[in-house]
Amino acid sequence: MFMAAIKSSEDPWGQLVSSIFKLNGLILQAGDNITQPIGQSSARWQVLSRAFEPQTVAQMARDMGHARQGVQRIADILVLENLLTYQDHPTDQRTKLLHLTPQGLKILETIHARRMEWSKQIMKKLDLKKLIEITNALEKLGKTLEVEINTHND
Repeated sequence: MFMAAIKSSEDPWGQLVSSIFKLNGLILQAGDNITQPIGQSSARWQVLSRAFEPQTVAQMARDMGHARQGVQRIADILVLENLLTYQDHPTDQRTKLLHLTPQGLKILETIHARRMEWSKQIMKKLDLKKLIEITNALEKLGKTLEVEINTHND
């Protein structure tokens, strides 16, 4: 009954959410396919890419929509592997900023090159104009949800 309701045309919101969850899983799988040959994962890639502009773990977690503890665990591993480093925050002594190391930047550049190759292959099968329309619609949806969530949290 429950799954039938989600797949029903009477619940377009449920269909959208279900489709986005599935798409997210597929994107993470593709990300792992891109990163695993160089000893990384989608989760590690996300943290490395956020550190391209130094941020706190809390900022990264908030931006990615993940729990701070999960991002902290990955960041700590990346620091141990000398891909990231913690540095003092110039305006907040209680927190540290994550910075890419030269080795971390090299890994991130390798991932980017692999992703660009994969993207070229995918784009051969997609309509660019449609993709831009979908992106714009998703961004508008995200802003609507953000306002709705913030309204209920106040």
